[in-house]
Amino acid sequence: MPYLDHAGSTLPSKTQLEELAKLQTQLILANPHSHHSTAIKTQQIVSSARHRILRYFNTTADDYFVVFTNNTTHALKIVAENFNFGHRTQEGVVSEISAVLKGGSSNFAYFNDSHHSVVGLRHVVLGKVDAISCVNEDVVKEECIPKVEKSLFVFTAMSNFCGKKYDLNLIEKLQNKGWSVCVDAAALVSGTRLDLTAHRPNFVAFSFYKIFGYPTGIGALLVRKDSSKSIEKTSFAGGTVQSVDEMTMHFVLRDFERAYEEGTINSYGIAQLQKGFEEIERCGGMQAIRAHTYDLRSKAVQILQSKTHPNGKKVVEIYSQPHIQVSPETQGAIVAFNLVRPDNGYYGYTEVEKMCAIFGIELRTGCFCNIGACKKYLGITSEMIKENISKGKRCGDEIDLINGRPTGAVRISFGRMSTEQDIEVLKQMIDTCFVSSEKVFSPSLQSLKIDPFLPTVVNLFSFPIKSVGSVAKSSYELTPRGFKHDREFLVVKDDVTLNLKMHPELCRLTATIVNDEELHIQTFDQNDNLVIPMSLSLKENDAKVVCKKTIATLDCGDKVGQWLENALDMTNCRLLRVAGESKKNFVNDSPFLLINEASVYMLARHINMDVQDILTRFRSNIVVRGLPPFIEDTAKRLSIENLEFEVVDKCTRCEMICVDPMTGEKDPSLLLALRDYRNKQKITFGIYIRQSNFEPGQFVEAGSAVRFFTD
Repeated sequence: MPYLDHAGSTLPSKTQLEELAKLQTQLILANPHSHHSTAIKTQQIVSSARHRILRYFNTTADDYFVVFTNNTTHALKIVAENFNFGHRTQEGVVSEISAVLKGGSSNFAYFNDSHHSVVGLRHVVLGKVDAISCVNEDVVKEECIPKVEKSLFVFTAMSNFCGKKYDLNLIEKLQNKGWSVCVDAAALVSGTRLDLTAHRPNFVAFSFYKIFGYPTGIGALLVRKDSSKSIEKTSFAGGTVQSVDEMTMHFVLRDFERAYEEGTINSYGIAQLQKGFEEIERCGGMQAIRAHTYDLRSKAVQILQSKTHPNGKKVVEIYSQPHIQVSPETQGAIVAFNLVRPDNGYYGYTEVEKMCAIFGIELRTGCFCNIGACKKYLGITSEMIKENISKGKRCGDEIDLINGRPTGAVRISFGRMSTEQDIEVLKQMIDTCFVSSEKVFSPSLQSLKIDPFLPTVVNLFSFPIKSVGSVAKSSYELTPRGFKHDREFLVVKDDVTLNLKMHPELCRLTATIVNDEELHIQTFDQNDNLVIPMSLSLKENDAKVVCKKTIATLDCGDKVGQWLENALDMTNCRLLRVAGESKKNFVNDSPFLLINEASVYMLARHINMDVQDILTRFRSNIVVRGLPPFIEDTAKRLSIENLEFEVVDKCTRCEMICVDPMTGEKDPSLLLALRDYRNKQKITFGIYIRQSNFEPGQFVEAGSAVRFFTD
């Protein structure tokens, strides 16, 4: 599987994990605040880790302290919370962010191109400073830097958006003007060794998983010893004090490092760091990793830049530093880009991500928690951000285009285990899914109205087990949560929900309820089956969060779990059932999904795929016949005989429809055909509906008349 998200988190190697597993079986540690032999051994391991970290950054304990933190964000926050900004000269709270550096004292500044963890610090220092500045790199030239006192500049060493490396020589120039400089090194350390002899920032914040993938949840703050008095801790917690009196305000902090390590540190995680450093050495050191990843980045850029549509238009728009000689000193192993249509419009990054999933490519999309870089490279303004929010845009959602403009980008990034094969798979995906061909698929039905048509229900499906196949029936009883027994069961492995998108092995199974008395699960080849009485007494299980809903569950027992393990060739499988008193089930967005048979036929003809195969992939509850294709998109409500339903939304499709229900293999043809038809819109198929006049004892039957309404 091509993993191209090393800027998000690089991966631990198999050797590294094996070494860690051995270490864990041999290592017994204790709370380092105690004084028995195991605690003393723990203290020694922690001390050795501090020295190993400093050696990696080419410095020693004579020059820097090492404070263990949870991550980079935690380290940055320690500096901002405790930095001594001195006595303010102005009254009130800073209300505007300056685009230039201010002189005087009590200033806080950062680059436009900064991670949200840096930008968020402005709210930590608010009320402590006279000025807050958010500046472009060009402003940080020696002649433009005003003299200051008791001021903090948080310096992005490398952009996590596009991989631009900032000139570390600017650190000294800022310091010469009185600034204390805290380097956010989180992105940089993923592929570059920061030399603290060549550059001597006052503070350095980073996370270890960025360097070697594991352990997570451990970072560090390196504090230059002659700068330690510029941060002043005014509170304490467990393990940080030498003396304290609960009845007075008296307290005396421990030595510098332990004063800032509140509570019990992650001793086991700290002990594991040594295996990470050994992993870097096995790869020839960070210098060799930097050369390897930069070479891959260069090849990827060359391939992306070469892509054109038949009309000669470029397929890829890359976001990078203009007018700069790119080299390993100025550029990290990141490429940020968007894909462009033949008419110069954009493909949304969500669409790209879905196609990548079909090819097994793992990458990152969005703004990567760096709105400043997103604004800079995508031409987004502050006014546009506010407008986008008013249109429903939220961080992490699927709104990737607004008014035809991208709201984010696609990012690929390389690590020590990346290969040219990863780039080749990405190239194949772009060629297959985004380089225009002459094939056109755009049926126009906009002039038709849905109201006059009188379709009928032709197929009904219920899926007793989520993501497992089912068998059509002629009628289903209705309940407040949909068809009776629909998505009432769920397969989990190691207590994690399995779905067809991530675990195509589930296509080996079909499930059906017989006479409301038994759940029958059968392997696709019909060589094995399992019968579970619906009246079976089940063990209460922890509630599960499925599709953002917390649902009480019951465990179907060891025998069922063992059968699933054999059928799916997996370990630690369990079958869970919705607890009887729950009013929810495991559906995604709405109780019913309705699709139009004619729309299925049109897709089938376009890509020469079997109609029944497509019907199976779309996993609908209700299939109607007697409508022109895709006209169902215009409906607002409908009735099936005397049953009334409202349309909740269109069903957004993902790579799950690309899974062959017979083999579990993925083929992008169906999703591509749907993408081509939607043409710059969300990739949807079918409509979610819910009943608006439920009463007990109601049924939906095949052959029933359906009426659609657009009001």
